[in-house]
Amino acid sequence: MAQITSTRSLYHECQSQGQCGKHTLNNLLQGPIFSTADLDVIAENLRQIAQESLQKTIWKNPYKSPMGMGYYDVSVLEAALNQQQCTLSWFDARRDIAECLAQQDSSMVGLIVHVPTTSRWIPFWKGQHWFGILRLSNGAFIDMDSRLSQPTAFEGFEDTIRFVNDVLQNGGRLFLIHRTGERPEGPNSIAQQTVSTSTAVPGSLIAPDKSFGLEAPESSEST
Repeated sequence: MAQITSTRSLYHECQSQGQCGKHTLNNLLQGPIFSTADLDVIAENLRQIAQESLQKTIWKNPYKSPMGMGYYDVSVLEAALNQQQCTLSWFDARRDIAECLAQQDSSMVGLIVHVPTTSRWIPFWKGQHWFGILRLSNGAFIDMDSRLSQPTAFEGFEDTIRFVNDVLQNGGRLFLIHRTGERPEGPNSIAQQTVSTSTAVPGSLIAPDKSFGLEAPESSEST
């Protein structure tokens, strides 16, 4: 796997006011593409779609956290990526992530990672956090977590696999991001695993395909 020696030229937003969803998108897309206001508009549009579908009033928006916090439902991230000609697919954790990543081509932008979090200051508090792993054109993978002071390159393919396997083993979830028009086919294809923003269940992090035997985590605020 190709290596790089510097990540200083990469665009990277550090964590600010719990805006991990926005930082994840912008760090993967390599620019200040989305603002909080942009994502709030998407969340509101999804609320209205859900409201019309359920034919009842939804007062609390289930697609974003309250009080201006930056945690958004995966449906918001997917809709935002669609605006940038990108697609999001949920990786089935029962499959081999090494085999999956080894088969990727230039259409892959990277990974979005969702992990549960805790607080050392508030006992029993549980939150959630989004961050991205960028795939460069030379095949290198870069940790773009907004909690880092700067992007961090993984030390080769095996190091990347160890990291993502650790995420999966500790309750995290992975989403593969590809550019539209170059979608891979097969067991992990976007066509089979994408989450439709028009049918996502309000109040859930994700509306999973029940055939995967996976459950949706509860919604919560980010760290």
